[in-house]
Amino acid sequence: MAALRLSLLPLLMALCAADAHAQTNNRFALGLDYIVKTSDRASKEDYAHGQLGPALLWRFGESKPGWGFHWGLNWYAVRLERPIGGIATELGELHVRPVMAGYGYTKRFGDTSVTADVMGGYAIGSIAIADTATDAYRTRLGAPGTNAEASNTIVLKPEIIVWRNLGRKIGLTVNAGYMFARPTITVTNGLATDVRVARADQFIVRVGAVYSIFSSGKSKQSRRR
Repeated sequence: MAALRLSLLPLLMALCAADAHAQTNNRFALGLDYIVKTSDRASKEDYAHGQLGPALLWRFGESKPGWGFHWGLNWYAVRLERPIGGIATELGELHVRPVMAGYGYTKRFGDTSVTADVMGGYAIGSIAIADTATDAYRTRLGAPGTNAEASNTIVLKPEIIVWRNLGRKIGLTVNAGYMFARPTITVTNGLATDVRVARADQFIVRVGAVYSIFSSGKSKQSRRR
């Protein structure tokens, strides 16, 4: 957590900087962000481990103040771990690919906008079983072959997004939200079928910057990563 606070400090200082000018007439901006995700218990025995890493970030126009609709993808992956033969073993990487829409409120403070919204949608789930899990089922339990599948699921994400415009081309953002996702994981082998609901919830923090590529004479309301 200390490292996370240090990594956020430079961006938060930039977001609060004075004498900045808006990304005037921004039509489309593209950039990168860095994603921080926490770990959590996936079931009574399983654990879901979050991941760190860069991701693509984009922005369409400027959000207008007040109430409005929002949309997003917010795809992510978690590593599932469960005991196999009494020993904690990586089961595989679970991918959750949601398409979401929601409603929220945006407040502008000069060149800074703060949005609070709640989005929900439907996510496609998939998992590829790790070689370590296949080997563990074979050597510890005597299973001849193992396969894992993940179901699709409903997702929900409340979040807060802060955008700060620096100059006419550059925008900085901090996004913090909690994703609720509960896909069903089915593991089959020659001995049995194990079906469990995985708690693939994640607290997600995104820190990033975009550069305006296209601009027009009018600002648009649509904005999303």
